[in-house]
Amino acid sequence: MKSKHARATDTLAEGQKKDARCLSCHAPDQVEQTLTAVTCETCHGGGQYYSPSYVMKDPELARLVGLVDPSEKQCRTCHDASSPSLRPFDFKEALKAIDHWSAERARKQQTRADAAPSTPAPATAKK
Repeated sequence: MKSKHARATDTLAEGQKKDARCLSCHAPDQVEQTLTAVTCETCHGGGQYYSPSYVMKDPELARLVGLVDPSEKQCRTCHDASSPSLRPFDFKEALKAIDHWSAERARKQQTRADAAPSTPAPATAKK
């Protein structure tokens, strides 16, 4: 909810907020869902089956039931040569800027590791 994508319409002037050409990227789900932003489903596909937390905890299951990993081609439907950006679109750099899973995954793994009982080192035999 705090990402630039979630606040995409905030960058538009009042006239642009009524322009279908602008809204096709800044609020693509607005017609179907009355949402004025780029939502999770815009990039990851319909979340009816993957959005429950127990599914999202299992990346393989989430993908099996519909979670889409955005591709460069998908991003370029909005971030293309005709978009009014000051810089050319670099997919690899952009992916780093929107990475909202690596830090969370690392935090969860660390939490699990901290909670796991520590096992003593194996005893060494003396000769």
